[in-house]
Amino acid sequence: MTNKPMQQLVDEHSYIMMVVRFVEAVRQGWMDDQPLDDHLLRQIIVFMREFADHYHHAKEEDVLFPAMVEAGVPEAGCPIGGLKGEHTKGRHLVSLLETGVGLRATEPDRAEVIIREALDGLVKLYPDHVWKEDEMVFPMVERVFDDQRLAALQAAFARVDQGFDDSPHHHMAFARELQRRLEAGGRSRRAASP
Repeated sequence: MTNKPMQQLVDEHSYIMMVVRFVEAVRQGWMDDQPLDDHLLRQIIVFMREFADHYHHAKEEDVLFPAMVEAGVPEAGCPIGGLKGEHTKGRHLVSLLETGVGLRATEPDRAEVIIREALDGLVKLYPDHVWKEDEMVFPMVERVFDDQRLAALQAAFARVDQGFDDSPHHHMAFARELQRRLEAGGRSRRAASP
C-alpha cells in the first residue's frame, strides 16, 4: 500500500477487481454447466462485504466524499450521489447472492434465478464503477485538493486502517489466490487448445 490516498484507493480497487474477474469466470463456468462451489461463493460474499464495502467504501463514504463536499463538490448528483447509489446497488447484489446460496439446498430453482441475477449484476456493476472512480473522480480530487487536504485524507485513511487490524491483508491474500486460480485455469485451457 502507498502513502498517497488516491493511489491507496486505486490499489484496493485492484483487489476488488481480482475477485470480480473470478466471479465472472464462475458465472461463465456455471453457464457452461460447471457446478457452483457454495463454500467459495460464501468466501466471495465475505470479501465483498468486509473488504469492498466495510473497509474500502468506508474510506470513500465516510472520508473522501465528505472531504469532496467540503471542497465544494455537490453531495447529490454526479459524481458523489451516483457513486453512493452504486455502492448501495453493490450491497444489494451481495445480499442477493447470499440469499441465493442459502436457498440452494431447499429451493434450487429459485436459488438459480437469484444467484444468476446477483452474479450478472456484480460483473456488470464493478468494472464500470471502478473505472469511474479511478479514471475520473480520483484524478479530479488530486487536482482540486491541495497538499494539506490530501495529507488530511491520508491521516483519516490511516485511522480507518487501524480499525481493521490485519483483516484487509487476509482479504487481499484471498483476492490474490483467486487471481492465481484464474490465471492457472487460463493456462490450462490454452495448453489444452489444439
